Amino acid sequence: MATVTGSTPGLIRTFLLDHERLIIVLVLAVGLWFGYGKYASIRAAHDDAVLKQATIVANQQAAQNAALAVQVTADKAQLQALTDKLTAQNQQLASANVALATALANRQKTDATLPPTDLALRWAQLTPTMPAGGVTVAQDGTMKVTQAGAVATTQQLEQVPTLKSELDNETAQKANDDQLLTSANKNIFDLNSQVTGLNKSIVDNDKQCQATVADVKAQAAKSKRRWFIIGYVAGFLTREFTLK
Repeated sequence: MATVTGSTPGLIRTFLLDHERLIIVLVLAVGLWFGYGKYASIRAAHDDAVLKQATIVANQQAAQNAALAVQVTADKAQLQALTDKLTAQNQQLASANVALATALANRQKTDATLPPTDLALRWAQLTPTMPAGGVTVAQDGTMKVTQAGAVATTQQLEQVPTLKSELDNETAQKANDDQLLTSANKNIFDLNSQVTGLNKSIVDNDKQCQATVADVKAQAAKSKRRWFIIGYVAGFLTREFTLK
């Protein structure tokens, strides 16, 4: 027992000297292996964190875009419903104007055939401010208008050009509103197209990010395998060299 204990340091020293280069290679190989493993772990953790953050951002943006798309669709539907409603009303108004124009033409034809007494009565009806006796019919059928009756008639007729001008202005305003409505419809269509494009872009970017991370991990794994093979070959050659 004493002989073995006393020779142990010498045996260890002899072993270290005889296998010095092999031990150095093994130490370097182990250091490289653990060093690369640490680097690969840090890099993998970083890539995983980047991927998670990118996924969160992409999901949030996709949710916002989806909500915006729903809102835009709802707005478009409301605008379409309003457009349909106003179009129907405008068609009714146009039909009413045609009916009024037809009634006016018929009334004018009737007025042209009225006898003097009925024509005077119609005249007074169309002039609410006509004073009593403002229009009279003589025995020979001629009609006489008093000064007050003439003033009342003229004042009533003054409304015609004013009303016509107001109608022209309203017509021009409606044409402008129609242009704005058309532009608004086009704007909504463009917004829908933009939202669709943004959604597609986000999905594509997310796929690209995931593909990039996967590629980095694949390259890391490939490098890891390469270093393992190099270490294995180096160890094999070292053993062969030491044995010789």
